[in-house]
Amino acid sequence: MSNIIKKVSNKLKNVINGFKHNKRLKQREKVNKYLIETRQTDLNRWKKNNELDELWNERTAILGGYISKQSKIIEFGAGNMFLKTFLNPIDYTPTDIVKRFEETVVCDLNKPIIIDLSKYDTAVLSGVLEYVHNIDAVFEQLEKNHVKQVVLSYCCSDLVSLSRDLNGWLSDLSKSDLQEVFNTYNYKVKDYQEWQNQSIFNLNLNV
Repeated sequence: MSNIIKKVSNKLKNVINGFKHNKRLKQREKVNKYLIETRQTDLNRWKKNNELDELWNERTAILGGYISKQSKIIEFGAGNMFLKTFLNPIDYTPTDIVKRFEETVVCDLNKPIIIDLSKYDTAVLSGVLEYVHNIDAVFEQLEKNHVKQVVLSYCCSDLVSLSRDLNGWLSDLSKSDLQEVFNTYNYKVKDYQEWQNQSIFNLNLNV
């Protein structure tokens, strides 16, 4: 009898957990649609350190492989600053939408960039542009300040079939859409590869 009760209890728990999971997914989808409509950033999500997946360090390491330690680097969405640990650069500025560390510079790419980008020759955006409404505005500032190298990753809509709302993504660009942005702001693709179906680009500014 006890085994039957245990099985029924476990089944009931699974049903309840499934219900809670579906409720969370619907809530995230609702929040994301609101963020897109209002052009806002999901600060409530990103202020939680448990939203930073350790698997992303592997992606950051790939991006870091394109960068010289002598570069003057600004990293947007630096998170746990794995790039600094991996690359040990001479000149490195981490930015994020929340101040996770004393050296983190607060920067929300869904607002005007107030950082002096002319001090840097390399910008890093690892898993960041999916959460940016206006990617053109970011590249406009990078070109305007003559940032020579940009290394980034992006989940292109024609390569990734995951729900953009459920993942909290605020932009929805295909690989060709991104290429058009690069061309508009005079960035040339020097290197390209894919990781976990995500596109990784190493860009150089044509001057």
